[in-house]
Amino acid sequence: MENLVALTLGALAGTGIHHSLFINGEWHIQAPAVLVSHLGAFGLIILLYSIVAYYGTGYLVALFTSITIYRIFFHRLSHFDGPFWARVSKLWHVWKVRDSKNHIFLAGLHAQYGDFIRTGPSEITVVHPDAFMVLDGPQTKCVKAEWYDLLHPGRALVTTRDKKIHAARRRQWNRGFSSRALAQYEKKVLFYLGQMDEIIEGNARTGQVCEVTDLFYWFGFDAMGDFVFNKSFDMLHNQKWHHIVVILQKALDLLGPMSPVPWLIQIAFRLLPSFWLVKYWFTMEAWCEEQMRERIQMKLSDDPTRVPDVAHYLIEDLKDPTTATDGWTWLGGDSILAIVAGSEPTAAVLIGLFFELARHPQDAEAINAELRQSRVDITDPVALAKFCPHLEASITEALRLFPALPTAGLRKTLDEAVVIAGTVIPPHTTVVAPRFLIARSEYCFERASEFIPDRWYRKPQMVRNKAGYNPFGIGHNSCLGKTLATDYLRLVTARLVGKYHLRFPEGETGDAVLAHLRDRFASNPGRLRLRLDLREDAVC
Repeated sequence: MENLVALTLGALAGTGIHHSLFINGEWHIQAPAVLVSHLGAFGLIILLYSIVAYYGTGYLVALFTSITIYRIFFHRLSHFDGPFWARVSKLWHVWKVRDSKNHIFLAGLHAQYGDFIRTGPSEITVVHPDAFMVLDGPQTKCVKAEWYDLLHPGRALVTTRDKKIHAARRRQWNRGFSSRALAQYEKKVLFYLGQMDEIIEGNARTGQVCEVTDLFYWFGFDAMGDFVFNKSFDMLHNQKWHHIVVILQKALDLLGPMSPVPWLIQIAFRLLPSFWLVKYWFTMEAWCEEQMRERIQMKLSDDPTRVPDVAHYLIEDLKDPTTATDGWTWLGGDSILAIVAGSEPTAAVLIGLFFELARHPQDAEAINAELRQSRVDITDPVALAKFCPHLEASITEALRLFPALPTAGLRKTLDEAVVIAGTVIPPHTTVVAPRFLIARSEYCFERASEFIPDRWYRKPQMVRNKAGYNPFGIGHNSCLGKTLATDYLRLVTARLVGKYHLRFPEGETGDAVLAHLRDRFASNPGRLRLRLDLREDAVC
């Protein structure tokens, strides 16, 4: 009898705590504490007194039963179609994307369930271009979802969920992206582009295959290190990967399988800091913070004509003793943001673009022809955009097909519902709008999976709904480095296409670029190798 009473009391407690506590608000930040407290309490109960173990059993069984029944039958999203196990737990999603192929997984669900899919207990994936404006437009009622607490308790511009705090910090960043600053940064880009070109020309003259993936990542990280910290990684100079960039790549691998479950990331970070890929994440964080500290101590020229690097603007508020403590909480996170966001996406798009140009040599030749005919200055990105429409269209098409964030950029509705393409999304719902799928939708683009630059200027009828093109985001969450990134792409493409013929090595097709693409928050394409042969009539 006593055992039955203990089971009943435990069951009542489990059901009660679910409906009075866990069903309300966000719990991902508290997940480590919740896990530890439950494990500790019930471990102690079992050891101390056997009858109380019945209470613990009743509690746990009732708690998880209540959660499961509620999510399947009574949740506000219960009328949305989707996989059964997605209704119960996002852990199912983690298992399905353990290979970091979330874009492929969601594509399969889209084919099966349509444009609105319940992909989690409180999550809807929307494969419709109207989602972008609703989620991020000027009148949006949504905020960034729980995933963006990734760096908690640290801060960074990209992870800030509070709109007012984000706007204030973005103003600080904007100072490093003025027209004058961008012109100065472009000189640095051209320097590293010259270093990369030297390696490629050496390979061309000796008949060697170019490891294009390595070169584009080295170029991106070297330029961004100089751009942010006034210090290069020197990977192009040394022709090998910098050890911290290798660690950074391993750290980002964590985000592929674990991004669908923010609370699991918090548990891993707080309770398992030295385990698996988590240890690389903290090594990366420590290194980035150290670079920022070294940059603060760096003695730079007092030349008033010199444009400071981005770090200059990020550390300015440290001079004010009233904001210094708060400022330090931003620097580590912002340094990670600057390095990763500035290097990874640009390299990924370049890999995708050159893969497509090698597959479609007629487009590469069209770019080369307009470079020759226009006699444009290939070191001037503004002139390239103005006088080389096929170059610009090819870059636009690559940005469409290889978005920097294939499925990331989650948003959350607040106390009010929102309407996307006539469908009501209830309050307190996480919404996924996967750019990779929307940009490849036939609803938005004719022959959507094909690389057809002409659609952007010669054949506009092939663009059925331009809202599907959203590589940089919109509104206050749009990419701060959009201008810099597109300038990178113009300068690199004009230089290399104007100087080299592109082709795949014997027996290779380059298909690994897309087939092995991994979605680890940012896009990580498969390996690309090319033969770049010098043109007899090179533009440069």
